This record gives sequence, structure tokens and C-alpha cells, in this order.
Amino acid sequence: MHRAILTGLFVLGLTAAANAAGATDLFSETSRDFGVTPRGPVLRHYFTVKNSTNSAITLGQPRVSCGCVSAGVLKAQLAPGESTAVVADMDTRRIPVSNVVRQVTVFVPVFGPQSAEEVQLKVSATARDDLVMSPEQLAFGNVRKGQGGKASTRVTFYSDPNWKVTEASSNGAYIKAEAKEVSRQGNEVSYEVTATLDPGCPVGDWTADVWIKTTAAGVDKLRIPVRVAVVAPIAVNPETVRFGDVRVGEPSEQKVILQGSAPFKVVEVKGAGGDVTVDEVSEGPRPVHVLKVKVTPKAAGAWSKALEIVTDLQEQKKVVVPLVASVK
Repeated sequence: MHRAILTGLFVLGLTAAANAAGATDLFSETSRDFGVTPRGPVLRHYFTVKNSTNSAITLGQPRVSCGCVSAGVLKAQLAPGESTAVVADMDTRRIPVSNVVRQVTVFVPVFGPQSAEEVQLKVSATARDDLVMSPEQLAFGNVRKGQGGKASTRVTFYSDPNWKVTEASSNGAYIKAEAKEVSRQGNEVSYEVTATLDPGCPVGDWTADVWIKTTAAGVDKLRIPVRVAVVAPIAVNPETVRFGDVRVGEPSEQKVILQGSAPFKVVEVKGAGGDVTVDEVSEGPRPVHVLKVKVTPKAAGAWSKALEIVTDLQEQKKVVVPLVASVK
């Protein structure tokens, strides 16, 4: 899983309509310590919020105790059971004092049906001017499912000629990390830190952290953020075919484009028949297939079906494409 109005300080608890739970209980966590960081990067964290009450709630615009942090809400209105996140960005260039822990409070108003409460979230970091990381994160970009990959960054420390990295590890199940010394000149010591992505990583946008342990006082642990977007071997456009408003008995047609990481065959299309037809399934292996999908609904109301497209691509044997329409 990247995303309003406060006129005073609310200290009231949410009412019984919110199941007697305090607003803080709706947050999966209330603090984030980014640890030691070079001065320069903007550090981001998502505080997940789930409306576990049986009434709608509203998250107001957050305010912060320091200008080095900005915060926003991905979705302000939450029905029961819905989730969102408060996004906190800490700009390390604006942390006023180096080598000292800077803790900032993010105040988030949570409005219930009759009262409100303000939740306090904490973000903290220690910025160092003698530490440089280039690039500032281990970014894999878009990676096809089953492909794996590597990403590296160079970490340089300027104030300890004896500085060493003793260990590199990751909190991500599909990420392995290693560190290798690349230069040592006077007080300047550099290591290359490499993250390796397991080909078994599922499809999705993933974040993780690589941590390196070092021998320097005050830099015993250093966090390096990891970002990777694993995409399916076959990309479908659109992922859901929305026909919009359709009249009973009148055909409506749209195209579905399948783009593979390698040439593949469409072996079979399941789900066609009746009020759904599929034309122009290309024969033979090719990297792109275009399917014409036509629907002719026979009754008014909400309409939905799904096509299951069977392929010979080993990494993705089938693709499911939902079809939806509003029939009048």
C-alpha cells in the first residue's frame, strides 16, 4: 500500500457509537524512529488507520510541531471497516541540529459522530553531516514477477578512519543484503551496500528496510529504505473492463490488451458465451495480444462477469479480467 479542518485542540473521547474505543486504538502504530540518517533525504512513513468502529469517522488535516515534517491523509472519510493512512514526511535538510535525536509530533484530529479526539503520532531521526548515502535508497523500480534483481547504494563516512560495517540485514522476507568495503582514504571510508530481490517476491508495490551495523559511536545502526514494484509477467490493460451504462439487448465492445514479458500464446478464453463474446484471439506466440470483448446484457441492473484467459507462459498460466456494467 502513497495518501479537514482543525480549529482547536480536541481532548474528548469518541462516544459509544464508536464502540467506546479511543481514536488511538484505530492506528496500527503511533511512533516511527527513522534512526540515524544522512542529511538530505526526505524520510516517509505511513501510519495505517482502520475504522474498527461501527460509525463513520473523519480524519482532519494533521498539524506538526516542527517545520521539518509535513503530513497528510490519503483518505479523510472512513466508513466502518475502511482503512487509510496518515503520511508523514521528515525532511532531514530542515532538522536544525546534527547528531541529536529530533522528535516531532504529528497531531491528527479524528471526528466521530458526536465528538472528536486528537491523536499524537511521533516521528524521529538523527541527521548527520559526516554521512553520505548515494543514491538515498535502494530502488529497484519495476521488476517483472519471477525476475528478481539487485540494487546498490554507496555509504560514505567522513569522521572515523577506522569505521567499519560489521553486518547488513533486511526486514523484508524477499530481500537479502550485503555490504562490501570499496575505499578507505584518511578519514573517508566507503562501503557498497547491495540488496538482492528474490524472484519469488509477489506482485505489488513493496517497501522494506536494509539495516547496517557499524563500529562508529552514534551510528551503530543505519537504515536504508528499499522500494520495489513487482509487476505481473502479463500486464493487462484495462485490469477491469468497465462498460459503463449499457442498454438491454444493445451490444457494447471494448478492447483488452495483454502485454507479456516474453512472447506467449492465448490457449483458451473461459467465461465467454451467452451475453459475452470474445473476438480476434491472435494465434501463435507474441508479446502482445488484443482481445475484442463484446457484451449484450439481457436484463437491467448491475451486471458483472469475469474472463479467465489461459496462457502458455510458465510464470503466469492464467489472467482473470473482471467485466462490469450498469444495464438500463
